[in-house]
Amino acid sequence: MRSTFFGFNIARSGLFASQRALDITGHNISNANTPGYTRQRLNVTSSNPMTLPGGQGMIGTGVDTHSIQQMRDQFLDFKYRQENTTSGQWDTRAGSLQQIEAILNEPSDSGIRQVMDEFYTALQELSKGNNADNLTVRAQVRQRGIALSNTLNHMYTQLKDMQKNMDFEVKTTVDQINGYAEQIANLNKQIFQFELDGSHANDLRDQRNLLVDQLSELVDIEVQESTDGKFKIAINGIGLVSHFNHEKLVTVKRTTEKNYVDNKDLLDVKWENGSSFSCRSGKLKGILDMRDNMNGNEKGIPYYMDQLNKFTTVFAARFNQQHRLGYGLSGADDGIDFFNYPNGALNDVTAAVNALGTSDEEKIAKFEAANSGMTVFKVGTSWYETSIINADQINISTAIESNLNNIAAALSNSGGAPPLSGLPGDGSNALALLDMRHDVGMFTWGSPDDYFKSLISNLGVDAQEAIRMTDNQQVLLNQINNSRQSISGVSLDEEMANMVKFQHSYNASARMITTIDEMLDKIINGMGVVGR
Repeated sequence: MRSTFFGFNIARSGLFASQRALDITGHNISNANTPGYTRQRLNVTSSNPMTLPGGQGMIGTGVDTHSIQQMRDQFLDFKYRQENTTSGQWDTRAGSLQQIEAILNEPSDSGIRQVMDEFYTALQELSKGNNADNLTVRAQVRQRGIALSNTLNHMYTQLKDMQKNMDFEVKTTVDQINGYAEQIANLNKQIFQFELDGSHANDLRDQRNLLVDQLSELVDIEVQESTDGKFKIAINGIGLVSHFNHEKLVTVKRTTEKNYVDNKDLLDVKWENGSSFSCRSGKLKGILDMRDNMNGNEKGIPYYMDQLNKFTTVFAARFNQQHRLGYGLSGADDGIDFFNYPNGALNDVTAAVNALGTSDEEKIAKFEAANSGMTVFKVGTSWYETSIINADQINISTAIESNLNNIAAALSNSGGAPPLSGLPGDGSNALALLDMRHDVGMFTWGSPDDYFKSLISNLGVDAQEAIRMTDNQQVLLNQINNSRQSISGVSLDEEMANMVKFQHSYNASARMITTIDEMLDKIINGMGVVGR
């Protein structure tokens, strides 16, 4: 015969199981809006039954609470982190390219093309009739030239400052990666210690998973947890977190220029032990690409700095070359440069360049590949080489800035020495300078105006691609996250339904105890009292 209090134990187990389930439901509801929280569920099993004598069978003994389980899908975690890494890279690239678009500010009424239009309009006025000796018109040409050089200076300085800002962001991102790695290693230690007895440190695991999600946006990671509970994270095959230990990334100043538009003081990322570091994607990859890349599909700030430098170099060299052919009002001050820039010497390299290829673009590319920091430009059938200058180094020459008479508007000497023109207002050289505006052979991309149209078009295409990829990646990321949340997220409606279910179960178990208590009271106090 079973124990008199057997029913109490069954009801008690149901009471405790319902109470624990209600506690877990309350915990889920409390953390419904907690970032990274994973819904929990109580796993219960029926207790081992008691065998009845005489082959009567087995009778149940109640319920056992087995474990508190997190509702997670590891595959969705893997996919989310993978797409989050790609999203971080494209988002960084899109934001940076939009900033470059703002710096170039084209098309607009205040961009470089508008400034060039005003400069050429001033030259056009200088070339008209007797305006060549008009000091007011000459002053306008000088001021428009100053405005053009200042605009080129400012654009280059802004790009350079942006590159330095990206360099600071490299250090900030590396510090974030190290911070996440340290926090994850500390959580690994706590989780391992709490789970030695077979328990599940669910809330600590939630904190760790949230940190891993945030880390995945910064750099491509590989996550692995062994069957014995050891948690590891690697970057491109090299361990960042190894259970209780973590490695550090460091930033070191570059001692040599990667290319001639780079600042040699930019930061390179290495492992603390000195080994080289590389990442395939993530926010850090996007920052490094935008800061460093000159060529390729992932070209960044140096590419646009380089294109601005080449425009400035060729434009100033060609303009000076034509300006030297003319005469100012004094008639004797020939050979004066309009723009002043360092290393402005020109060398005729026609024979050497013609041997490099068939098309002009091929010749320029091969020449620049073989002669770092140099470029060539074509005048008629002749090729000239010159050193590429930074766009922030160009300005108006001292001779022009100090004396308006030195602007060489004439192609003949009106000061009395042969050859004589007899016309003090000769503006034929100003007209020749103006005609250079439409010289489609000045650049491989065409005229000066065509050059900036092509540059802005390339930038626009790159920016549109980055924005499109960012938007598409965000849609994919949201879809995966929604799938993940459908499993791991807390549904208040579902939890409220569970609360009612467990409440009724708790009440029923309590009622069962009350009923058994009444039965025992009858036995104890109501039996064997006859004759008292």
